[in-house]
Amino acid sequence: MIRNWDDICSDYERLSSKDNKFLSIYNLVVSVRDSNFSNHIYGWTSVCDLYIVQNEVNYPYEGPKLLVRQLECNKLEFRYIDTYEAERQWNRVFDGSDGFGKLKKLFFDLHWFYPNFIK
Repeated sequence: MIRNWDDICSDYERLSSKDNKFLSIYNLVVSVRDSNFSNHIYGWTSVCDLYIVQNEVNYPYEGPKLLVRQLECNKLEFRYIDTYEAERQWNRVFDGSDGFGKLKKLFFDLHWFYPNFIK
């Protein structure tokens, strides 16, 4: 289930080489891999979706997680899944070019990290 960020990057690199639609999520994953966050968050993929959690977890995992999904037109959806009721889940759609910036802001908003972490 949990995979290292290099392997996740390889998955999205293959997808983006076949279809430019996946370029935004690939760039996001590369930014995560190359950041200070990479040793403190965990991820896995499911088909084309990326899941990120705060702690290393085992399958099956039913706890809170962040879903990042590539949409059409260079958009990324961020959906924080902490309930099965979809209408109660926090979600936003962002331009893919600022995906990593929005992800960092979400980390701070969720208190997964504090702003002095990146200094």
